[in-house]
Amino acid sequence: MKESDKQAQALKLDLVEFCATRGDAGKWLNEKLNQVFDERTFFLAFGMAPKKFDRESVVWSEALKTRLREVNPDFEKVVWTLDELARLAMLLHLPANGNVATIEKLVGSADRRELVLVYKSMPFLLNAEAFKWLYADGIRTNMVDVFDSIVLHNSFASEYLDEAAWNQMVLKAIFMERPIFKIYKLDARKNDSLALILHDFVKERWAAGRLVSPELWRMIDGFASGEMLESARKETESGTDVAKIAAAKVLLGAGMGESFSKALAQTAEKTSWDSIGEQVLALQEA
Repeated sequence: MKESDKQAQALKLDLVEFCATRGDAGKWLNEKLNQVFDERTFFLAFGMAPKKFDRESVVWSEALKTRLREVNPDFEKVVWTLDELARLAMLLHLPANGNVATIEKLVGSADRRELVLVYKSMPFLLNAEAFKWLYADGIRTNMVDVFDSIVLHNSFASEYLDEAAWNQMVLKAIFMERPIFKIYKLDARKNDSLALILHDFVKERWAAGRLVSPELWRMIDGFASGEMLESARKETESGTDVAKIAAAKVLLGAGMGESFSKALAQTAEKTSWDSIGEQVLALQEA
């Protein structure tokens, strides 16, 4: 048995053991998983899970947290409920040689809450890479809660999406005004093509008399030259307070700290990109 197979099997067993502490609901889940777990059984059990398990937030055991962190270190940064854990156990119990077709059908008929669960569960599937196209297709959704489950605190994108799909995901997250500082390994996937795409987006927004998210400059930082630097300099003069700081960080990274005030330079130097993201989110939610 391959190491990845062992990890998936161990995670499934830990999930079932954890759910088993929920009394009759845990007993029901164990019985279902020990039946012939064909597609029909899966769909029936998946639909019944919320009636058997409460929708309360999970109080994690250390063993289960360790298993889940091995795959997605950010998993705790989103809410998981008991019925979702039971459904995750079911997804893991599907045979890997046939689960693609079954999960495709599930996504095709799922409600919003079920879609959220499926997308945030994808990193934990043994054959996760086989779902790249389904994951990328999901990025097209305009349902914010579903989009967030795909993009935020989900290790799948960083692990499996190619550059073009990754760039499209980040662009859409910015367009939808989602907090990109919550994207797992955001900085590790920065690239020149994305910087160019986002700078074009900046020009389009400005031409329409609209602002851009200050978080956008994070993706340009380290790749800026020529017109991008001129746009960043413009932002330090006419942008919002937080946008000025973000643009100043881009200019500082390019060695152009002399092009704006010393006070702004000092503020930019001590302000992290995550802090800028948190400020933007706070302003959006105010």
